[in-house]
Amino acid sequence: MGTQFTHINEAWAHLLIDRLYQHGVRDICLAPGSRSAPLALAAARHCDDHPDLRLHTHFDERGLAFLGLGLCKAGRRPVALITTSGTAVPNLHPALVEAFQTHHPLVAVTADRPEELVGCGANQAIVQPGIFQTHVRAALNLPAPDTTLSGGWLAQQLDAILARLQGPGRGPVHINAPFREPLYGTEESLDFEPWLSDVMPVEPSPQPLPGFSLHRLREPVIFVAGQLDTEEAAAVLALAEKSSVPILADIGSQLRLTEHPCVLAHPDLLLAITHARRRLKAMHQVIQFGGRITSKRINQWLAGFQGQYWLVSPHEDHLDPEHHATQIQASIPEFCGQIQIPPQRGLDIESLQSQLSEHLELALTYPFSEPAAARIIADTIPEGMLLLPGNSLSIRLLDMVARPGRGNRCITNRGASGIDGLVATAMGLAMGHPAGATLLIGDLSLLHDMNSLALAKQCPHPLIIVVLNNDGGGIFNLLPAAEQKGHFQRLFQLPHGLTFRNAAALFGLAYANPDSAAGFEKAYTDACRKGGVTLIELNFPPNQSSRIIKGLISALMEVRYET
Repeated sequence: MGTQFTHINEAWAHLLIDRLYQHGVRDICLAPGSRSAPLALAAARHCDDHPDLRLHTHFDERGLAFLGLGLCKAGRRPVALITTSGTAVPNLHPALVEAFQTHHPLVAVTADRPEELVGCGANQAIVQPGIFQTHVRAALNLPAPDTTLSGGWLAQQLDAILARLQGPGRGPVHINAPFREPLYGTEESLDFEPWLSDVMPVEPSPQPLPGFSLHRLREPVIFVAGQLDTEEAAAVLALAEKSSVPILADIGSQLRLTEHPCVLAHPDLLLAITHARRRLKAMHQVIQFGGRITSKRINQWLAGFQGQYWLVSPHEDHLDPEHHATQIQASIPEFCGQIQIPPQRGLDIESLQSQLSEHLELALTYPFSEPAAARIIADTIPEGMLLLPGNSLSIRLLDMVARPGRGNRCITNRGASGIDGLVATAMGLAMGHPAGATLLIGDLSLLHDMNSLALAKQCPHPLIIVVLNNDGGGIFNLLPAAEQKGHFQRLFQLPHGLTFRNAAALFGLAYANPDSAAGFEKAYTDACRKGGVTLIELNFPPNQSSRIIKGLISALMEVRYET
């Protein structure tokens, strides 16, 4: 880092950006603003000097934060967000909530007015310190830049908070940075070498997980896989394979889409079969890896499980909503490498699984439906492409009907399970992953984040957005709200009568609107090959999916053993 600057604001901002870089940040997401000008200019100049540092811009701070979250998930490293002061700041909150819940290292750097301009009617001045409170792992409220505070002092303050981006307690942090005017320097360069003379190099701060003790197993054993990263999933699968342990895998486990003898296909639907649940009663031990299970039936089965139940996670958060699992804080690969499980016998449910597949194929054959669209994506997604299921109905459909295949990495926003920011998250995933991404999203979720379609022009890799347009909140047709006949549409479903062809044209996206399974498969395959951002809109009657799913579940409840 050079020592020639024109103003203390410039030197201060440059040191801050350099410290972010030293702590592993390689993507900076920036929204325009005046008070943040020193940070923006410092970021741009740092990118000029460091080709591996990328700068992304967006006019919508809420979408910007979710873009950063997507980049963070794709690259599995810290990402910085920079905003101006005022209401720009709380727009970061939804993405920070999601990052906090799932331990993703976002750094919110918010420019601010100096303290003498807060609470006195000054323009664009709000109380920013503590604004994210319980949804960041740590917060730092800096003073306005001052030459009496040395560069070494500033570096120490930044190092202390940025250390929280690593280790089992990692997650988002907030740095609030006030700046006094003049915000911009002059043409005269000053030597800030004395001010920077006590800046020390960043020292790595290893944060080992606490030790854990292995408890006594009760056989037979079954695994449940929640939200896992690829290394964790590989360790779980290797242990299962070694001991022939069956796995009930969530769509976000990195195992649900993997074809393997230990990974039970369609676990959500399997648990709708009475005889399958009876077979699972023979299990005396559940070991769950990770949390946030999508399937309501798996959650209900776990809630009623009478045997020994362990939940293994590298984080200290409790991930058992029923509060009866024994929580084991441990590195999942390390745990899997140490535990010894004797070879297990099979569940003897092959005939049930065969009948499940037959009923599912029948349900997906005609008419073309949202479940059928989810199946087509799972079957035809290119190898290496990331998959992001939107929340509400989209993720449940994929979790329910996806056929195991090549094991594409499946990223989810299941920390808080909101419908906000899904387009921006997908953009971040695609920007950070050369093979690109597919987003399966509902119509309300797309309307909620339509501003983020503007990011398409910055996306160099393929992104296919498949929107299931059932004219409102289709998930509510499967919930008790559907029984509220007089209030259902206005209070829950919210039909809007909108389509997305003109939105695609507005943002310059390729667009397709197929109306059949064959047409969708062709449109999706073509979009994957073509690259760029494509919006594929699929229009369905509002309650079609709920009828198909309810009919399928009713049929599965009647399935019996075949001898």
